[in-house]
Amino acid sequence: MIPPQHLVEIYDDDEFLTDAVVGFIKVGLRLNEPVIIIATASHSRNFRNALTPDEFASENLTFFDAVALLSDFMVDDWPNQSKFTQVLGNRIQKAGEKGRVRVFGEMEAVLWAEGQYQAAVRLEGLWNTEQTIRPFTLLHAYPRAAFTSTEDLQSLLAVYGAHTHVHHQKTGTPPPRSGYLIAALSSLPSSLWSDVATYCMLLE
Repeated sequence: MIPPQHLVEIYDDDEFLTDAVVGFIKVGLRLNEPVIIIATASHSRNFRNALTPDEFASENLTFFDAVALLSDFMVDDWPNQSKFTQVLGNRIQKAGEKGRVRVFGEMEAVLWAEGQYQAAVRLEGLWNTEQTIRPFTLLHAYPRAAFTSTEDLQSLLAVYGAHTHVHHQKTGTPPPRSGYLIAALSSLPSSLWSDVATYCMLLE
């Protein structure tokens, strides 16, 4: 059995994100895998426009609005585990009857953009829990512009640590897991790296 993969793409522009996600979709469809896309309205539109009519019409491809889906399991601005399982776990389980599922999502990025850093980390953890129940391939994406300060550095590092693989549009792919701190540093302006170093020293 293929182990679950929890990937994250840190991107600088929507064109790069579109290429990455559309490639993710196309590979899944070629492998006859169910593909679930949870994206903002503007990104969903970009993805759809980059697909062929046959790809977009595939019964293995399903789109959900990230903001709307978030509202289905958020309780008092916090991801509720039981509701998350009802909303997403059950959908993934049903889709998995056709084969290994692959999911792209950016609900976490929506939370991060709203300043709900710990809620984003919590949601990453719920995805990881779900992957222990039923293995599937998961791709997340955050705009690098969202990581502009060390306001909640602990949450930033936790986001990176929640993923098995981290890829940067500009810097490439660090080693799985072991490179997440380097990747986190790469997300921040160089002027803030000293703050990161100080923070890490305090953790030792």
